[in-house]
Amino acid sequence: MKADTRITRAAPRLSTEVVDSPAEFAALRPEWEALEARDPEATVFLSWAWMNEAFRDRPYRWSVFVVRDGGDGDRVIALLPLKYRLHWSVSRNELQTEIEAGGRLLFSEYTGFLCQPEQEAEALAELAAKLARMPWVRFSMRYVAQARRCRVFTEALEAQGLPVRFRDYRINGKTTDNLLCPQVELPESFETYLATQVSRSKRQRLRKDRRAHFEGGGYSITHADAESFETDLAALTRFWLAAWTESKGAEVAERVASNYAAVLRAAQATGTLFLPVLRRGGEPIGALGHVIDREAGSAHFIVIGRDPEAEESFIGSALHFHSIEWAISEGLICYDFCHGNEDYKYGYGAEDSAVLYFESRRRDPAPGFAFDALSTGAALERIEGFLAEGKHERARAACAQLANLYS
Repeated sequence: MKADTRITRAAPRLSTEVVDSPAEFAALRPEWEALEARDPEATVFLSWAWMNEAFRDRPYRWSVFVVRDGGDGDRVIALLPLKYRLHWSVSRNELQTEIEAGGRLLFSEYTGFLCQPEQEAEALAELAAKLARMPWVRFSMRYVAQARRCRVFTEALEAQGLPVRFRDYRINGKTTDNLLCPQVELPESFETYLATQVSRSKRQRLRKDRRAHFEGGGYSITHADAESFETDLAALTRFWLAAWTESKGAEVAERVASNYAAVLRAAQATGTLFLPVLRRGGEPIGALGHVIDREAGSAHFIVIGRDPEAEESFIGSALHFHSIEWAISEGLICYDFCHGNEDYKYGYGAEDSAVLYFESRRRDPAPGFAFDALSTGAALERIEGFLAEGKHERARAACAQLANLYS
């Protein structure tokens, strides 16, 4: 595929390679983890181990842009993991590639870039220049928690002639802003937290519930471990489905529940899971899933499940307060309620932290700049689907497009 010769690199000594095979990704691990250690804005959701869970068993769906500094022994100075989506354009009668943040293959709470801090600006400009040379029709990143880096990168994209639009993202009938992430700053002790960040009435209610229900009252909280994980996850998933299937519909609810389970299984596999289970007489009535980022000092709340037949009103508060107390005891500094500014989160002393969502579109891409060859495997699967559905004209057009790509 011919590159646009009008586009130049951001810095002559920098180069960007595209890693898109499991073997290449595995070989990159030592350099990836070394950059993680140097980057103060690294998170668990950008770690090699987490991205390995995201990329595993998902062929044709991902790549990583790797920026190297040729003037510093080819050291890796930036990484951008990406997710690929195949789109059929009815208006153009062709297959098109859309690119997103790679962590969204695993529904990561936050996305962004790994960068060598003192080379951040030039590395991000190099990434933007590489992206401008690649074929795609839409590029977007949602839940970017690195505001400064995001602005530098998007300005670099616009300098490459790629317009950028920042977007809102609201759910629940547009009543919930999903780009606001309420977070609790954790002090050194749980008693200090209760005294300074929780209302008197809520504090009194917690103490009353603990005396009545947990001090000989038949209730307890256990933590999932390697032996109990699948059983505890099944209970959480069962409770969540019971609560949401009617409103979301069975198909959507099953898909969302599967997504939550995938996140928690990845956390279990990477040693970042915290899953407390509230029990009545030994039987589960509620569970709370988290991803723990020990390097950043954060506990990220992912999903809660409550037994819909349980009459206890304290299930959610007991689990969240227990999790906050546990996080403080572990030396963590942030309890993160993640996406969505639902009212209940602020009762725990949370304050908003904003993330960003932007997109860039090629409205009329030049020939050859709509489809990335990385998506060929997905394209063949789509063609097979067209044939099975009797959409022979689409199948023929897609086959011709692939033939032209390799001619």
